[in-house]
Amino acid sequence: MCPELDLMFVLNPDRTVPAILRGEDLKFIWQETSQILWTGFSRLSVADWLHKHGAVSEEDFWREPHRNRFTLLLGRTAHIAYHLGQAKPWERVRT
Repeated sequence: MCPELDLMFVLNPDRTVPAILRGEDLKFIWQETSQILWTGFSRLSVADWLHKHGAVSEEDFWREPHRNRFTLLLGRTAHIAYHLGQAKPWERVRT
């Protein structure tokens, strides 16, 4: 959705990009992205959420039916929350 963010935050090491977006601009992109995700998520029925995730093979899904779209979303969200939790103590020390 935002290839310019890849250049700033994914493809290049920290502090090697001469300029990054302002906080207000990043917040706007974050909110816009969240709205797009919410719109897409709200279109899925319960049955849709319980389907096999695209990254899981048919064989693996047959053995482990819990590897559906919903549990993968929960797992990825928990992973992000873990890293945000790691960043919080740093934020307190810094201020």
